[in-house]
Amino acid sequence: MNSNNQFKVKFGSFHNESVNNQTITRFIHASDIHLGSHQYRNKYRANDFIRTFQDILELAIEKQVDFVILGGDVFTSLEMLPGKLTKIITLLKNFENFTNNTILIIAIEGNHDIRKFSRGVRFERRGQSWLKLLNSLGLIILLDTDMDAPPEQMFKPYNYNTYMGGKIQIKNTVIYGTRYLGEKPISFLSKIRKGIMKSKSVFNILLQHFGIDGQMKNVPGIKLEAIQHLRHRVDYLALGHFHKQFILEDWIYNPGSSEAVCSMDNSFKRGVFLVEISNKSDKFVKKVEMIRLVNRKYIWETISLNIRIRNNNEIETFLIKRLKSSLKYLDHDVNPSTPNMPILYLMLKGLEPSNSCKINEKGLRKKICDIFPIVDVKIYKKYMKSHKTLDKYILA
Repeated sequence: MNSNNQFKVKFGSFHNESVNNQTITRFIHASDIHLGSHQYRNKYRANDFIRTFQDILELAIEKQVDFVILGGDVFTSLEMLPGKLTKIITLLKNFENFTNNTILIIAIEGNHDIRKFSRGVRFERRGQSWLKLLNSLGLIILLDTDMDAPPEQMFKPYNYNTYMGGKIQIKNTVIYGTRYLGEKPISFLSKIRKGIMKSKSVFNILLQHFGIDGQMKNVPGIKLEAIQHLRHRVDYLALGHFHKQFILEDWIYNPGSSEAVCSMDNSFKRGVFLVEISNKSDKFVKKVEMIRLVNRKYIWETISLNIRIRNNNEIETFLIKRLKSSLKYLDHDVNPSTPNMPILYLMLKGLEPSNSCKINEKGLRKKICDIFPIVDVKIYKKYMKSHKTLDKYILA
């Protein structure tokens, strides 16, 4: 990103026509952006997450929405390189200036937003997060509430002077939100329900960070039947947390992660939701469109070794030769800063080698990236145990 306002460069000028239309509310629902992620310690991957966030903001401008809601895990942890944080702040300032602050960004804290990975410690008791910083700078609206307060006092209107509040109304839509409530938030949801006011003239959105049981294999979540009581007061339950997209019963929406945080994410349907709420004959009509984002490409290659291996150099030479054959279609002129240069997921199959023949993964990754138009390589091993000679691999 350069010093110019990237939104002005792309769009020229901006006038949000939806501001004056009080019968239609339009918003984008995104989540799990994981800004600050430094996947594989690769600078291009680190920039991918910021670029994807910029794509979401550009989409908000293009679709002339009234606001953007972020369902937590906006940041991947409290650990952030200063240069990356500066880029994010500049991006948000440019967005605010270009849109004349007519498109609000409303967020809640997820579990990653309050986590410091190097020590595995969550800092919710210390009140630290980068979202709180952006909120104090007036760049976003961070919703939260005092869970110890009586239900009728929980969701106070957001105060632009104190930068605090649990709800905000935009046109005929009210957004309620709380921070991440732990792995078992079910005990809090009954109280949250009581704190939400229901009116026929208002469309209620509840912004939460938890998953629904059964939506991701082997990943626990809340039972669907345990949150049905919210439906009487919540018109749109906006979730984050699970990186896989799902829609349940036309009132529960989880967009999934906006960028692949791990290789598994590449197999998930994910993106953002563009939502339009119109008021027709005293009845709200909801239209939800799923929009895919332009993410970094990825490719899978599986190699089985069926030759005698005498040393590490022979292994690397063989693998490079095989990859030259299978990856010859790749464009060597592509810019690594664009998402068109892929990540390679390399699966190695065969017998587990002896210590003298084990692959130097760091060296192999560097060689592959030097030879091929690949941003990075993630190596997976699916070895079979054998009592055969240790200096060779057998075809899996």
